[in-house]
Amino acid sequence: MKGNVGRYAFSCAVLLSAAAACGAGVISGPLPEGVWGGPQGNLDVYADSATLDLPCAAGRISASVVAGSDGTFDLPGFYAVEVGPVAADGPSWQPARFRGRGAGGEIPLTVVWSDSVTVGPLQLHRGTVGTFPRCL
Repeated sequence: MKGNVGRYAFSCAVLLSAAAACGAGVISGPLPEGVWGGPQGNLDVYADSATLDLPCAAGRISASVVAGSDGTFDLPGFYAVEVGPVAADGPSWQPARFRGRGAGGEIPLTVVWSDSVTVGPLQLHRGTVGTFPRCL
């Protein structure tokens, strides 16, 4: 009986460790909907798209944000710098790639646009609404 108690305690410890690791593991499949934000910006994830709001720029992803089994995603979209005078018909949207890796409740997100110019990585947290100054 004494040996069984030790094995039971060991088994419980292993299961609890595995459960904790699963909670902080990679996010595969559709990224959970809602805001992912921080002091650098906000990514609003919807079932079929996402929008990125930054202090001096914005981004749009016109597809579901779905991560692979390793938690990574690399999606096409559009990016616009919103600083200085903006044309009457709105900002100039440029093709871009949105790359990230969801793990636990965090995403480091990088935007690649305009011949390999990168923005980020932005550190975004699930359920956090970032507040930041705006460009004029």
